[in-house]
Amino acid sequence: MSGTGIQPIGGTARGLRSDVVAGLVLMVIASVVGWQNRAYPVGNLAEPGPGYMPLMIAAALGVFGLLIALRARTSPLFNAVDWSEGRRGIVMLIACAVAVFALERIGYRLSMIALLVFMLGVVERKRATPTLIVAFGFSFLSYYLFASLLKVQLPRGPWGL
Repeated sequence: MSGTGIQPIGGTARGLRSDVVAGLVLMVIASVVGWQNRAYPVGNLAEPGPGYMPLMIAAALGVFGLLIALRARTSPLFNAVDWSEGRRGIVMLIACAVAVFALERIGYRLSMIALLVFMLGVVERKRATPTLIVAFGFSFLSYYLFASLLKVQLPRGPWGL
């Protein structure tokens, strides 16, 4: 019926809603992360282990996915979603995968600069000056925050960057 444009009695179309699909995907991701987290000790609230935070994040993601799926009454039908931006999303996903691959090889700062220049300059078509300011600023400030202040070990790359 939804393909013919005819609305059922009561005015609401029946079928799988896009927010149900999104919520289920989030719950699947949360389940996979939770399952993979089994290898790490969780500890407790007073002395959390390395598996504590990933487990909490997975639990929160699962709860939010469930809430999104349960509140999907007004979202569009999944088969009616416009996928015109799908190609752009795939390009961004591939760019993130390349950045993850490059992280150990060229270091955090250069990887983030390259990723942000690509995302802002190529994908979003922003002007060169703001793109470079944001890319360099984010890269170096986030490295300072995490590596220097929070003492998180981030890859430095072959040139010490």
